[in-house]
Amino acid sequence: MTLEPAVRGLAGVALALAGVLAPAAAAGGAPITATQTASGETAPTAAATTAAEQHCAIGIDAVEAADLAGESAPEPVCFSSLAEVVDYLTGQTTDDGSRFTASAAAASVAVGRVYTGINKGGSSLTFWGTSGCAGVTFGFPTLSSGWNTSISSVTGLNGCWATTYTATSYGGSRLNCTPYCSSLGSSNDRVKSLVFRPTGTLG
Repeated sequence: MTLEPAVRGLAGVALALAGVLAPAAAAGGAPITATQTASGETAPTAAATTAAEQHCAIGIDAVEAADLAGESAPEPVCFSSLAEVVDYLTGQTTDDGSRFTASAAAASVAVGRVYTGINKGGSSLTFWGTSGCAGVTFGFPTLSSGWNTSISSVTGLNGCWATTYTATSYGGSRLNCTPYCSSLGSSNDRVKSLVFRPTGTLG
């Protein structure tokens, strides 16, 4: 679905990312950690720590294809480090946005990344496609509950700037990241929709 000539639309697509960021927690919401007892056994205790970070990637073309087919968005591919995401994308090809195959022909290019912490901290989600933002805008009118209450910093990549919105379908307050926002101010943990657009253009 094309929203306008320079926009690749993803209207109606809710990224299926719930649960990707949820830390392990004991009853009552405290994260689980372990301590060693006098007998040498390990016992779980509640402490102010979080579960391991996850760094994920999702293909824009696969999300768009699912939208056009009326299907759910594909799950992101997740790793324990951002370096593994970069390795996953570097020099690879894909045909379905989530799994690489030898017959694929399109190179993967990251267009932007969101983080659960300020200053590119915490877990991350990388959006990637077959090109950067030269003459193309990529829009995400909705984000699942796993991300729409979690984004604290954003960066555009490969010729992209980013615009965040505090309401779905590009409504509410907006913030332009040119290309990087180390924190989101009043939009922190409130991003409900997102656009990656060509460098030099603002939302």
